[in-house]
Amino acid sequence: MDNKKNGIPKLRFPGFTGAWEQRKLGEVFNQTLVAINPEIENVELWSLTIEDGLTHKTARYNRQFLVKKEDNFKKVFPGDIVYNPMNMTLGAVGFNYMDIPVAVSGYYVTMQLNKNYDNCYFAVWLKSPIALSLYKRYATGSLTEKQRVQFSTLSTIPAVLPNYKEQQKIGHFFKQLDSLITLHQRKLEHLQEQKKGLLQKMFPKNGETVPEVRFPGFTDAWEQRKLGEIVEWSKGSGLSKDALNIQGIGVPVIHYADLYKFNSVQKEVIHWTMNNIGTKIPENNLLFPMSDVTPDGLARTSTVLQSNVKAGGDVLIAKLNKDILSTFMSYQINRNKNQILPLVTGTTVRHINSKSLSTLKVTVPGKNEQKYVGSILMRFDSLIALHQRKLEHLELMKKGLLQQMFV
Repeated sequence: MDNKKNGIPKLRFPGFTGAWEQRKLGEVFNQTLVAINPEIENVELWSLTIEDGLTHKTARYNRQFLVKKEDNFKKVFPGDIVYNPMNMTLGAVGFNYMDIPVAVSGYYVTMQLNKNYDNCYFAVWLKSPIALSLYKRYATGSLTEKQRVQFSTLSTIPAVLPNYKEQQKIGHFFKQLDSLITLHQRKLEHLQEQKKGLLQKMFPKNGETVPEVRFPGFTDAWEQRKLGEIVEWSKGSGLSKDALNIQGIGVPVIHYADLYKFNSVQKEVIHWTMNNIGTKIPENNLLFPMSDVTPDGLARTSTVLQSNVKAGGDVLIAKLNKDILSTFMSYQINRNKNQILPLVTGTTVRHINSKSLSTLKVTVPGKNEQKYVGSILMRFDSLIALHQRKLEHLELMKKGLLQQMFV
């Protein structure tokens, strides 16, 4: 028997028993209709995003000008809720968690939570899969148009809800989980910013031969070269998508589309094949995709550290001289990827070739300094990947809990 149909969630905190009760959302929320007077000063204009809820309008808007000159704005007080009726089925809803009122578009619906209903619980519930399915079921308007959930519609939607104490328990739990997710997001963003800063400072600027930041003991100027002077070119061959597998069966291979998913330094491949096709990739390599629908897609390179890997068609292979480390050079080329864009040809499908890439200007220090630079950037990539995996795990866990802890 499906307990959910009887008003009981699959997963529950100890001490709570009995079925949840059905309520119409009009009993839970009360619509507010407070317009901002055009003369009101110092009220910031906020918008809604599906991912983040209430957020600042983008910098290109002058918030003060908009609020003063337009009269179609609403005030959202601390603790109030705002949603976009045209995007409610996607979860465009959020609380005003700040200590000050803010302004939103007059088209948005603003409402308050009634007594005996928990803010933290409904901050989660309003974006939960259960709630989204209800919005879609009761939304008005034809399928060919944007379906809307005005408050008159929202207030009639039936929802199965726990009592206040259980709401508090669930809401507090998800608040802690969201805080943990936010913490990992900030750590990830911090690492990405640190790496970005290192990429800017650990390689010489255009036209210069000395980087802004160096490891102790290195003082010599970097040598300016052209990529064609330090590589030997070859191409991948064969290897259709149908020949690939992700189970690790057969020979490790790289399909050209894999390159769009790779980092500057790729320790392992993501595909294998049972077929004896492709071109063997040499050690100390750089790999470039040769075609894409956008120029940006071609402004990249990767080096694969795994041995005995084969490359399929549309993969350009550069074997570097023994004095140049691929781990170092891959980061440098990706840092200066805008230099590749003028080399791209074609209109519908874009292309790049070894002749044009050979003209790329690079700067090269001694091999030991290359090792240090490549090593620290690889370390940052490993930390970034670790935090990305943790974040993905937490988000996946939250997704599963949202399915099991609500009715």
